[in-house]
Amino acid sequence: MADDRDTLKAASRALADAAAQLTRALGTQARQHLPEVGEVIAQGLREAALELADVSESMDKKSGKGEARRRSKVDRTRADLLDAAARVFSAKGFEGASVDDVATEAGYTKGAVYAHFGSKRDLFLAVARSVLDAESAGEHRLPGVTTDGVDVAALEAALAASAQDPRLLLSIELLAYVMRHPGTSEELEVVYARAFDALASHVADVRRAREARAGHDVVPGVTEHDRDTTLGVVAVLNVAPFGVRLLGEPYAGPAAGARVIARLLEG
Repeated sequence: MADDRDTLKAASRALADAAAQLTRALGTQARQHLPEVGEVIAQGLREAALELADVSESMDKKSGKGEARRRSKVDRTRADLLDAAARVFSAKGFEGASVDDVATEAGYTKGAVYAHFGSKRDLFLAVARSVLDAESAGEHRLPGVTTDGVDVAALEAALAASAQDPRLLLSIELLAYVMRHPGTSEELEVVYARAFDALASHVADVRRAREARAGHDVVPGVTEHDRDTTLGVVAVLNVAPFGVRLLGEPYAGPAAGARVIARLLEG
């Protein structure tokens, strides 16, 4: 009996995953040619996925594993929705994207989005937190920049890669949201400030190491000069990937951006 239950649970989970994948693949293709039929197919598959997942969850509850399984399902759904939302907001922007767009991209119902995030704005802010908090938690370091100095070639390569990164458009959209919704984006401003402070701390580490190597008095903490330098670095990071498309290489782009950042950091 236990073996049968385990087999059925595994089959239910596999079918749920397969239905979600079919929603994304078949739903997108069908909507390109037969929009109404595509939406019916996509909606039916999403509902089937949810029903199958519910069957698996119900069986887990009976076996005493329900709570852990439920938490795992919630976490996975939330992560799927955040990943899908990042792609949709990058492609369409906050104003152009809809909750339906995110649900379809993720392979869930619109109700699942509202159940986890409440509104499109809440979802957008959650995406911002996931991106910027990851940066301030340790990823927000300048490639090629250490307390030993600046590797301009490594920094240039990183800037060139960022120009092709889909998250670049998302970063610009986050900035645009702040500009378009003054007074309503306090939480986003706090998240940005936290990421800025993390980068300023990195810049201060580099500055203190440079002072020590030169035999100068080392000024502790993060200074006003460090924050000004960080502001300059952020401006270059935001502009350089687009500059190469607007002005071309000897005027802008990864090589020029890397040189400017190196000059800022080298005092």
